[in-house]
Amino acid sequence: MSSSTPDFKAPSRNDQVFLGAGFLAFIFSFIAFAHISFDGIGNTISAWHGIGVLAGLLLVVGLVAGAAAVFAPASVSGLPVPARLLATGLAALALLFFVIRWLTLPNAHGFGINVGYSLYWGGYVLLVLNIATVAAGFLGMKDAGVSLPGQAAAGGPPASPPSV
Repeated sequence: MSSSTPDFKAPSRNDQVFLGAGFLAFIFSFIAFAHISFDGIGNTISAWHGIGVLAGLLLVVGLVAGAAAVFAPASVSGLPVPARLLATGLAALALLFFVIRWLTLPNAHGFGINVGYSLYWGGYVLLVLNIATVAAGFLGMKDAGVSLPGQAAAGGPPASPPSV
């Protein structure tokens, strides 16, 4: 088998959770993220509004980087940053932006009435899946011996400070 052929051997449990939870998070980003109800009239919105668009795109790119790191590591070996670190970092940024999207849901006050969107069941599922994706990404990095910048790889010597 050549080094450019994808390797579809059974990925580790952390890789499975990263890719599976990330894929499900992408699907749930299109499902009812927030809900508003007033006098029997309701409306839901997906996460793909405002900064949620950036979060969704970051999640997709992170999943592509994660899949490349798992199934075709030779294709991403030339990156200046390890692909697993890139994938986990993008998933963490997606989580941050989904939380910001949640905290900035539209809200209005008038005539003594507060009307605003609240996180709906799809939003809660999306946030839990994003947390699982990031956690699995960090554990997968640890299993693969990838360290955060400024830290030593597992079992390696401590990182030296950058020279000036």
